[in-house]
Amino acid sequence: MPETSEYLSDFRPRFRQPCAADLCTAVPCMTTDDTNEKVMEVFNRHRELVSLPVLEAHRPIGLINRNIFLSQMSQPFRVELYGRKSCIAFMDKDPLVVDAALDLETLTFKTVAHGEKALSDGFIVTREGAFAGVGNGLQLMRVVADLQVSRNREIMHSIEYASVIQRSTLRSSLDALARACPEAHLVWQPRDVVGGDFYQFSTEADGWFATVADCTGHGVPGAFMTLIASSSLNQAIEQHGARDPARLLGNVNRSIKQMLGQMDGQTDGRGATPGSDDGMDAACFWFEPAQGRLVFAGARLSLFVLRPGADTVELVEGQRKGVGYMDSEFDFSWTNQELRLPAGSLVFVSTDGLIDQVGGPRAIALGKRRVRELLLAQRECTPAQVNRAVLDALQAWQGEHHRRDDLTFFCFRT
Repeated sequence: MPETSEYLSDFRPRFRQPCAADLCTAVPCMTTDDTNEKVMEVFNRHRELVSLPVLEAHRPIGLINRNIFLSQMSQPFRVELYGRKSCIAFMDKDPLVVDAALDLETLTFKTVAHGEKALSDGFIVTREGAFAGVGNGLQLMRVVADLQVSRNREIMHSIEYASVIQRSTLRSSLDALARACPEAHLVWQPRDVVGGDFYQFSTEADGWFATVADCTGHGVPGAFMTLIASSSLNQAIEQHGARDPARLLGNVNRSIKQMLGQMDGQTDGRGATPGSDDGMDAACFWFEPAQGRLVFAGARLSLFVLRPGADTVELVEGQRKGVGYMDSEFDFSWTNQELRLPAGSLVFVSTDGLIDQVGGPRAIALGKRRVRELLLAQRECTPAQVNRAVLDALQAWQGEHHRRDDLTFFCFRT
């Protein structure tokens, strides 16, 4: 059995956070007994010095800026007047003094708060109150910038790997869709590598189930919500099957509210409501190809349907109640809407990343009306061609405007 100290050393962190000591440089220093002539001599001998610390009993009391000192001493009769006087005459009596163990983040905040002189003159570093050296303000800024670049790179690597995981969790749904409806087509484009939109498809002997959902947020927070929502939906399908979309939405609603602490009437004891105000909007349907029967339930998302020979695109609106969120009732019940679709009908569903994208000459949302016009113009096309046309139209509409949200839309023909 190893000694306790040796045993514990295996669990100590191998890497320490950078601190002020990493920027500490040993430099000459003055004392209150040194004259300005001595300061001049040191500055002339050490051309690289930006400033000189002044000590009293090994403790720093000030900092002499090179440029200010030489400027003052170059004036007429200043050498005669001040040359033999104590160097404290031109000393900054309020320099930034930090302990060597101070972390770089706190040091940066202190430097910025201290003002421009801390960046130009630098700062004094101490150990247990005694002088240890000086740090350069510009060097601090360079180190912080390099660390930020390194951290951003690590974060991006993590997000890119999270994207691999997110895509892997969705792959089984794509396989199910390919079996159920080979000509169906899906566009899924997270705004920030990973996203808050997800889709889910599953098959049974006489039909198949589809969900397109938009969780709160985008990027990493949105991706976390997709894991919560999609796992809740999977559990609901395993328990109840996929033929009742409204019931599935209700189950997911209860599951999200329980996991996120969104229970009605509960407070944290101080009057504040606990939990996060997060959830999802979703369009869910069950489709039986042999009968052309489609059962739809929507939570703030709609279904676009274009029947053969029709001159308008039918809009089947979802209910105006999101899944989860603080304002949804725990036992809220969504309602199924049943449609009978003749062969050749075009069905299109999208998250609001398409509908709400700002663009055009007046910088307004694309809107449902333009989507319906696009679908009507592509009525004879395959689902893949329809989606390509919608995507091209969206990019033209968006122009130079920023992408607002994740983008997911799905199209198939009965």
